[in-house]
Amino acid sequence: MCNMSKILLVPEFSSFGGTRSYFIYLLKFYSSQNYDIAITLSKYQLDNEIKSLLKHYKYRIYIIRERRTGLKRFLRYFPLNLFFDILTIFPIYLKEKPDMIVVSNGTPGMFMGLLLFPVKFLYIFHTYPINHKIIGLISIQKLFLNLCMNTNKILVTVSEYSKKQLMTFWVSGKKSNSIRVIYNSAKKTSFVEGINRNKNINVYRVLTIGHVTWYKNPKLWMEVSQKVIIQKPNMHLEFIWAGEGDLLEECKDLVDHIGLEESIKFIGYQENVDSLYNKSTIYFQPSLLESHGISVVEAMAHGLPCVTSDAGGLPESVVNGETGFTCPPHDVECFVLEIIKLLDDDILREKMGKSGKLRAETLFSEEVQEKQMTSLYTSLLQK
Repeated sequence: MCNMSKILLVPEFSSFGGTRSYFIYLLKFYSSQNYDIAITLSKYQLDNEIKSLLKHYKYRIYIIRERRTGLKRFLRYFPLNLFFDILTIFPIYLKEKPDMIVVSNGTPGMFMGLLLFPVKFLYIFHTYPINHKIIGLISIQKLFLNLCMNTNKILVTVSEYSKKQLMTFWVSGKKSNSIRVIYNSAKKTSFVEGINRNKNINVYRVLTIGHVTWYKNPKLWMEVSQKVIIQKPNMHLEFIWAGEGDLLEECKDLVDHIGLEESIKFIGYQENVDSLYNKSTIYFQPSLLESHGISVVEAMAHGLPCVTSDAGGLPESVVNGETGFTCPPHDVECFVLEIIKLLDDDILREKMGKSGKLRAETLFSEEVQEKQMTSLYTSLLQK
């Protein structure tokens, strides 16, 4: 290909979670589109899996300074982080001369300074800005964004709710056409057939996958788990949470304290999540904040009925009463009621699981996401 488009990818992701899954998706997507790719990464991101993927795809890699060390708190705030963005990435930009820069992150404002570079630009948000105590700071960010945004600089977000939040805090109404919504997708391996979860059930497993941190609501999750177990004493139940996070050890200690370690399990990061989905009965996610929720989409693809909060973009995935149930994020009794309703009704679980799978195939498959991504990149790069 003589005129292969050059893309500089600047991703933020950690060892686990949606931003990492999306980065892996981008590696695969770019390969299918035959782009010339360069990527900036910090050393902490280069674990064995990422190294193996980069070796497979043969993309050019630039190691940049880790923002999380040293002045990490200082550099978290706009406009101070603009200087870090420019000083770190501009030498790479000069060397690569990309046709487009793509930033993918979960921290609103990170790498926003790259909007100043005279190049086509995609800024992919995996979360959304929320009300900040420093209102003046938000105003500065909003002013900066609206001055920089144009038809060659596009914001991409993962739900209509996230777009609404961007319009509330960062983007003026005049710039609304600069925001695109492209939903997350479930992996192709998630759409398996032939699993009969209602046949010879010995253990009813309620699964959660995600960071064990405050916005995932783990304390309420434990309270709900305990109440369901108490109300269903003759049912062999397991509530399983897979994932790392700053509250992991504290949650494990709390489970030990109440003496339910055989029924409520925090199992840490698990590489083979497909196996967890396949062995589970219900998916449960009571998040306080959620832009879209890749784990929920994956659960739907596996045919699991979902009980989630109605926070953020979750209701765009889980249709209350059709593919599962949604509850206010602080309503313990609602979660308990809906989980028990599903545990007690094999037919309802199967019906909602099938409806969720169909919805995932229709809206959240890799094929749908790739079609939308291809259209967006093509439209930008051909301008």
